Amino acid sequence: MPALKLQDIKTKWERYRVRPWIVWATGLLAYIVAVLDRTTLGVSGLAAADRFSAGPTLLSTFVVLQVVVYASAQVPAGLLLDRFGSKALIVAGAGLMASGQLVLALTESLPAAIGARAVVGLGDAVTFISVLRLVPHWFAPHRVPLVTQLTGICGQLGQVLSAVPFLAVLSASGWSIAYASVSALGVVAILLTLLVVKNTPNGGVVAVETMSVRETLTSVKTVWLRPGTRLGFFTHMGTQFSVTVFALMWGVPY
Repeated sequence: MPALKLQDIKTKWERYRVRPWIVWATGLLAYIVAVLDRTTLGVSGLAAADRFSAGPTLLSTFVVLQVVVYASAQVPAGLLLDRFGSKALIVAGAGLMASGQLVLALTESLPAAIGARAVVGLGDAVTFISVLRLVPHWFAPHRVPLVTQLTGICGQLGQVLSAVPFLAVLSASGWSIAYASVSALGVVAILLTLLVVKNTPNGGVVAVETMSVRETLTSVKTVWLRPGTRLGFFTHMGTQFSVTVFALMWGVPY
């Protein structure tokens, strides 16, 4: 009997150690799908030009609008994350992106397609920070930096998915099937998130102190005035700008 209890304790301990990785991997899958959604237009620019009878200037509108929506939604996304937790926002983000990709799969209207890309950008905006929010709740402090870096690095597998299997489906089966397939991946991410992900080990949303709009703006100003914040911002923007433009808009077509 004591041996059996010891084995039960060991089994539970092993499950406890594995569970954070399962939760994180599920959130990471949603982020990989988000990066895939973000970059699909970059490898389908020529097909988009034919489908929507659009030149390079109009095609650039897709990307610019998506990026503007993504950037503009960061502060509201953080506020929503504090209020509703990671699980709700990952599901909402995946739902928005799946909806946007499905509209792209079905429509031949340029305004509808541009609106769909804006919706994709909005869903993308809430996904990465929501996955990162899981990390400190599920992992010991000494593991948080490693898992955070792994999240960013592994998430870029979405670019590989858009450049290889998505492009292969696009070439073999056409626009509608390719984009509908990506939308279906978003539905898979939603289902897995609902089944597996919890905000914390006890499942609840961590309570945070609510802030007024004025307090939020003051906090943003305080953070921006720190030299390290501005250094990180301009370094990130300067080093990724050309690569992002090439990958999202000009990489394959031009």
